[in-house]
Amino acid sequence: MKTEPEKDLSLFLGALAESGVTFFPVRHHSPACSWHLREIIRREKFDAILIEGAEDITNLIPFILDENTRAPFAVYTTFIAEKKEESALPPRFAAYYPFCDYSPELIALREGSKIGAKLKFIDLTFPEQVIHETADSQHEKPRSLLDESYLQHSEYLNALAKKCGARDTDELWDTLFEADFWQISSAEFINRVAAYCFLARYNYREETLVRDGTLAREAAMAAAIVEELKNGEQKILVVTGGFHTAVLPFLIEQKPERPKRFQPSEKDAQTVMLRYSFDQLDSLNGYASGMPSPHFYQQFWENLDKFDSPVGAAKETATQILIEVGRMTREKDLQNQLSTADEIAALAQTLRLAEFRGHASFPTREDLLDGVRSCFVKGGMDAEGAILLEIVLRTLAGSRIGEIPANSSVPPIVEDFRSNCLRFKLNITDSTPKKLSLDLYRQENHRRLSRFLHGLNLLGVYFATATASPDFARGLRLELRHEQWEYRWTPLTESRLVECSVYGATIEEAVLARVQERIEHLESEGKANSASEAVKILILACQVGLQEQIGAKLASLIERKIAADASFASIAEAVSQLRLLWSAREPLAASELSAIPELMNTGYLRACFILPDIVNAPESEFRQMVESLCVMRELLVSENVEFFDAEIFYDALEDVIYSPTCPPLIAGAVYGLLQNTGRIASETLLRQTEANLLTGNKNSISFLSGLLRTAREIAWTEPEFLQLLDRYLRDWTEEEFLQLLPEMRLAFSYLTPRETDRVAQTVADMYSEKSIGRTFFGNLSEEDLLLGLEINKLTVESLERDGLTDWI
Repeated sequence: MKTEPEKDLSLFLGALAESGVTFFPVRHHSPACSWHLREIIRREKFDAILIEGAEDITNLIPFILDENTRAPFAVYTTFIAEKKEESALPPRFAAYYPFCDYSPELIALREGSKIGAKLKFIDLTFPEQVIHETADSQHEKPRSLLDESYLQHSEYLNALAKKCGARDTDELWDTLFEADFWQISSAEFINRVAAYCFLARYNYREETLVRDGTLAREAAMAAAIVEELKNGEQKILVVTGGFHTAVLPFLIEQKPERPKRFQPSEKDAQTVMLRYSFDQLDSLNGYASGMPSPHFYQQFWENLDKFDSPVGAAKETATQILIEVGRMTREKDLQNQLSTADEIAALAQTLRLAEFRGHASFPTREDLLDGVRSCFVKGGMDAEGAILLEIVLRTLAGSRIGEIPANSSVPPIVEDFRSNCLRFKLNITDSTPKKLSLDLYRQENHRRLSRFLHGLNLLGVYFATATASPDFARGLRLELRHEQWEYRWTPLTESRLVECSVYGATIEEAVLARVQERIEHLESEGKANSASEAVKILILACQVGLQEQIGAKLASLIERKIAADASFASIAEAVSQLRLLWSAREPLAASELSAIPELMNTGYLRACFILPDIVNAPESEFRQMVESLCVMRELLVSENVEFFDAEIFYDALEDVIYSPTCPPLIAGAVYGLLQNTGRIASETLLRQTEANLLTGNKNSISFLSGLLRTAREIAWTEPEFLQLLDRYLRDWTEEEFLQLLPEMRLAFSYLTPRETDRVAQTVADMYSEKSIGRTFFGNLSEEDLLLGLEINKLTVESLERDGLTDWI
C-alpha cells in the first residue's frame, strides 16, 4: 500500500510526463545534469529552451555566448530600494548568477545556440525578487540567484543521507547521481532527479516559501512557460532547479499570471557580467548553490571529451588531482613531502574505496579525499593532516579566473576607476606588481592618490597594499613621512569594482556610501555610545578624502557619543585619536575641521568627570584602565597641551586614591602619576608601597605593577624604594617567592633594557658587588639595528594579517 508521499510523487511524475513540455530538473553546477542535458538537446532539437534565471539576463545571452567569454564568470545584479526611514540609508541588495563550463544553464545556452533554439531566462528580475520577500527574509549581503540551501536543509535528504551512510547531502548527491549517470537513460535520470527534489520539498511549509519569494518566482516561471506554449506546435525544454521543477507541472495547468512587473530606474538597478573565480564558486567557501571543489569537477568535465567513457575520465581526474597535490607539497617545501609512491598508493586506495562503496567505475570526490587521508597523512590529523588537507581542498577548489568580452557593458564605477588610474599615471595594462612612494606632507597630488588607494581598500577592491604607512588611528609609525604602496591590477580588481557598483557610480560615491553605512551601523554593532568608534570613522573619512562631505556630520556625532559614553577607556582613546588627527591635519587635510580642538576638550572634561568611577571597573578591565590613565597623561605632555586643564585631571586622580574600594593595580598607577607631578611626597608613596607589600600576596605586586607602569623611574631614583622591596623579598619564603615571581617579572617588564641595567647596578651596590650581570648590550652594529627594524616590521605585518593588532 502506497504512503501519502508515494501517492503524491506518483501524481507528480505523471504530471511531469504529460505537461506538454520537457522539464529538466537540475542541481546547479552538476556535471551529471549537464551531460544528460547536452545529450537530450542534441537528440531532441528543441525549438525553445527556457531557463531559470532573472528575466533581464536574456539581454546578456550574446555576451555569454561570445567566443571571448571564458568560464567561470557571473552575472551580477544590484538593486537599491526605497528608504525605509527618511534619515536612514536606502537598503542595497546584490546577487550573483555564476556559470562554469559544467553548469547546466550554460550547457543549455551553448547547445541551444548550436541548434538555433529560442533562448530565454524566465525568472523574476532581481529587484522583483527582493520586493516579493518579507523583511525578515531579506539580506543585504550579496547572495546567489541559484540558491540550493533548501536541498541542503531538507529533513528528507538529511535523513536519506544518514540512512545511506553519506556524511552530508553533497556526498549523497554524488552517490545517487554523479557515480553512475552515464549508465541510465536521460529520461530515467530526469525522473530520478525529479523524485529526489520532489521529496526534498515535501515537508516545506507554504508560509516559508511565500516569505522568501519562492512562490512568486515560480508563478513567474510558470507564466513564461504558458506564454511560450501559446506560440503553437513547438518543442519546449524547461531547465530549472529541481526544487522548482517539483511544482511547475502543476502550476502551468493553472495558467497563473505573472506577478506585476516592477521596473526600477537605471540608477537603482543594473545587471552586468563579471569575471568570476573557482575560489568564489566553491561551495566550501560559503557559496551554497553548487558543487564543492569546482576544479575537481572541471577536470572531470574536460576529461569527458578525451575518453571514450566517463569511467576513464573519472580515474584520470583522480590521478591528475593527486599528482597536483604531491607537486604542491614539494613546491612548498613541506616537512612531509609526498613522493610518486605516495601518489600511486593514494590512487590505489581511492579506487579500492570507490569499489567498496559501489562507485567502482566512478571514484567520487569523497572517495578521493578518503584516499588522501589514509595515504598522504603520516601524522596526526590535527597537525600534519590539517596542513595537508588544506592544500588538498585548495587544489580541489582551483584558482581559475574567467574572462568576459571587452565589449560587454561595464558599470560606470569601473570607467571611473580607469580614468582615475590614468589621471594618477597608474599602470593597469598588465598584472605585474608595481611600487609607489607617496610624499604625504609636500605633494598634494600624492595625498589625493593616497585617498584614492585607501578608498579602494575600504571598498575591498584587490588592487593596492600599503607596505609602510603611518597609522593615524592607533598612533603607529607616525614617524613615516612617506607612504609605501604596492599595486597590481588583476581580473578580480574590476570584478570587485562591479560588486561595489551597488554603492555608487564613482569610487567617491561608493566610498561615501560605505562610510555612511559604517556610521549607521555604529549603533547596531553594540557600540552605540562608543566615542572612540565614532572618532575612528572620522579618521577613516579623512584618509579617503571625505572631510568636506561628512566632516561636520561626524563632528556632531562624536560630540553626542562623548556625552553619552560611560566608558573612561573609550573616551580617553577618543581624545587621544583626536589629538593624533589634529597633529596630522596636514597630510590628512583635516585643517578645515575646526571643531576638533573643541571636541578634544569636551572629551577630556568628560573623561575627567567619570574617571573616579574606574574603581568600580571589573577586574578584567583593570589593566585597560591603567593604560587609559597613561593615555591621559600623554595628552598633558603633548604638543596640544594648551587644550587641556591639567588640574581637573589630577584632582580626579586624588578622588581615586581616596576611594576605599580602589583596586591595588589602579592605586599604584595613580600614586605614580601624582608623585611624578609632586602632588604627593616620596615618603607618602613609600609608605603606601610598604603597606601593600605587607600583605605578601598578589595584590601587593599588583600595586607595584601599576606604580612601575606610570613611574618606573622610581626604581633607580629612589634608593629607599629598592631597599624596601629587597627587605620584603628576603622575608618571603621560597614558596611565596615562587608564587609571586610571575607577577614580579610582569611588574618590572615596563622597564627598558637600559633601565633594567641601572636597577641591577643599584642592587649590586646595595650588596657591595661590582655587577650582577648585564641585561642590555649597547655594542650593536648598524646591520644589527637594521635587522631588528626589519624583524619588527615583519612581526607587525604578520599580526595585522592575523587580526592580532591589539597585541602591538
